[in-house]
Amino acid sequence: MKFVELRILTDENISPKVVTFLRKHGTDVLDTKEQGWFGKSDDELLEIAYQDNRWMFTHDTDFGTLAIHEGKRYVGIIFIRVRNMSSQNIISVCHQLFEHDTDFSQGALVVVEETRIRIRQKNEE
Repeated sequence: MKFVELRILTDENISPKVVTFLRKHGTDVLDTKEQGWFGKSDDELLEIAYQDNRWMFTHDTDFGTLAIHEGKRYVGIIFIRVRNMSSQNIISVCHQLFEHDTDFSQGALVVVEETRIRIRQKNEE
């Protein structure tokens, strides 16, 4: 599946400008802030995303810990790991996701950095 085809749940830490950018490029985005889910635990958000067949889109490393180390259920996680957290920089980095030629398989943990995208499949150690 290509990035644009993914259904995404954005974490509280994702800027509304990034949410708008993703939607304008055809991505189905459910935003935590728009839903009024302030203060929900990462565990709860990961479960909501799983139940609704959505990938978690976040800057928070705790989602990877929950999924990989604690065995919580998840569809996929996209972790944006950049130094410059401005919405404009995040949008620039998101362009990589739209242009990435690898399929995003269910159960993957995707780490997006300024210069590369790393994909860890669920069954990898």
